Amino acid sequence: MYVKKLAKKFFGIKKEMLSRPKPTVWVTRSLPAADRSSKNWSYAGFNPLTFPLLEISKPSEEPNLPLKKGILVFTSGNGVRAFSEKTTERDWSVVTVGKETQRLARKFGFESPLTANGDSRDVANLILNNFSKDNNIYHCGGNNLQGSIVKDLLQKGYNAERLVYYNSTPIKVKPSINVNEIDYLILYSPLAARTLVKYQFNLLGVTVISISKATKDALGTLKGVRHKVSKEPNEMAIIDLVKDLEVMND
Repeated sequence: MYVKKLAKKFFGIKKEMLSRPKPTVWVTRSLPAADRSSKNWSYAGFNPLTFPLLEISKPSEEPNLPLKKGILVFTSGNGVRAFSEKTTERDWSVVTVGKETQRLARKFGFESPLTANGDSRDVANLILNNFSKDNNIYHCGGNNLQGSIVKDLLQKGYNAERLVYYNSTPIKVKPSINVNEIDYLILYSPLAARTLVKYQFNLLGVTVISISKATKDALGTLKGVRHKVSKEPNEMAIIDLVKDLEVMND
């Protein structure tokens, strides 16, 4: 129901796209988020193919729940899911990196999560401007957490720590996808970008869309590939970008 409402509100199909075959989009993000993304792309008028470049798993030693109440920081949906599976307690202050993560935090029962504008520096500044130093800050995420939120807060005199509740690792086998069928390839993280480079796909003629500049930078130089970076680090902005590119190519 949530996906349908979101699609109806944000992912309307542009009339210029109705008269030609659906463009094919390679959704590279890990499961289960990839399934939700595929529905979003489908509702927006595209043909999504789900071939994750990363796998999510539990770490061999999961951290205990924080002993002292404080502020939970989530910079990914996987972080929200992993923490929520550990406890039914929801009486925490929550800060998220962007609107998608904020919506997911609400879905899992966290009330009134604050959200930044999609960048780790924005997260740190949001905390500095809204919470005092006597709060305990817990950045809950994976083994490949991006940014320097904890470092920045520690430098400002805050009590902050990083808690790893899941592992995000590159897939071990190259995806059996026919790249010749792909119009757009969507990258959701720098680690996914590095994994793509590792497997040396021939992406000639494919438009690669990165969710952030950091993700694009992780690609390095790929010959024959057109790069675009989303204006905002969320899927709605990525879909809008691709729809605009389709209209320009018409």
